[in-house]
Amino acid sequence: MRVTMKDVADVMGVSVMTVSNAFNRPDQLSVDLRDRILVRAQKMGYGAPNAAARNLRQGRTNCYGVVFSESLNYAFSDPYSVLWLSGLSQSLEQAGKTMMLLPVSQPSPANLDLVRRASVDGIAGLCASGPVLEVAKQTGLPVVTTALAGADGSWVAIDDHAAGRQVGRHVRRLGHRDVALVVEQVMPIHDADPIEQSLADYRVKLDDYRHQGLYDLWVRVDGLISGLGDQLDLRVVSAGLNSRRSGRLAAELLLDQLARPTAIVCVSDVLAFGVLDATHDRGLVPGRDVTVIGFDDLPEAERQGLTTVHQPIHDKGRLVGELLLDPAQGPRQVTLPHTLMVRATSAPPRSN
Repeated sequence: MRVTMKDVADVMGVSVMTVSNAFNRPDQLSVDLRDRILVRAQKMGYGAPNAAARNLRQGRTNCYGVVFSESLNYAFSDPYSVLWLSGLSQSLEQAGKTMMLLPVSQPSPANLDLVRRASVDGIAGLCASGPVLEVAKQTGLPVVTTALAGADGSWVAIDDHAAGRQVGRHVRRLGHRDVALVVEQVMPIHDADPIEQSLADYRVKLDDYRHQGLYDLWVRVDGLISGLGDQLDLRVVSAGLNSRRSGRLAAELLLDQLARPTAIVCVSDVLAFGVLDATHDRGLVPGRDVTVIGFDDLPEAERQGLTTVHQPIHDKGRLVGELLLDPAQGPRQVTLPHTLMVRATSAPPRSN
């Protein structure tokens, strides 16, 4: 006997609309309730139609999904995500379309099924991992990402490797030899304490990131290491989430050491802001006592005098939307310019 949506609703003790939302409007439910419904439906053998089949029957939904490997709250609290989503929504609203957020903090079967069954006309990838993007592509819908994900897909990105290399060369030209790299931990379930590790150990993890499809982080860090060269002592601190708090904790670990680094390079401005907070707390002056560098050039970066890499975040989102709205031309790749913004927080190491 065929299992229906009502059968699932009866077993779960919820309405049919709630079960429908779990498959088609996941942003309307808590993550816990949505996951419990999807897992129960799978165990009962209920199979909602995939997105491509549903759209063929019902016509276009005029809604586009955004997948990202973080919690839903991240989309509204992370400054980069807010700017990117603002650009995407500009393109979609001008065309009379809407968007649906599809957070996949962990690539569990239930979360991946959320992407597979989303009732959308196309999918945009914002900081999404390889497994999530693979499922997105399997829907048969247009998919546009924000990383150099290969010639078989559409993307809008900067050359992260070249940008990272430019930062590394800047640090090396300033004369720094004791450098710390602060990176986020990929897809942590919750915030974690910072962990310092050797470059050799981190290279193993970095290679794992490449195989997981985390292209932007992998190429950015690989470019940075390339630009720094071999003639220096590079420490790596894996912070928790990409947050100001994580950057502060990472900096506390580094700055409270007897032999602190002369330069701290972060893979995002958000982490760098936390490093600046910890630097100020200790009465140190960024640029004079320790060089601090970020990545993204968020609006606060200029106010803080932060040396960072500027990338057109809003334009990234806007162009992703334009490619999604016009998929007929097939896969297209757009590389946007980046600029190293040298400001007050980077300078030659202070002589003792």
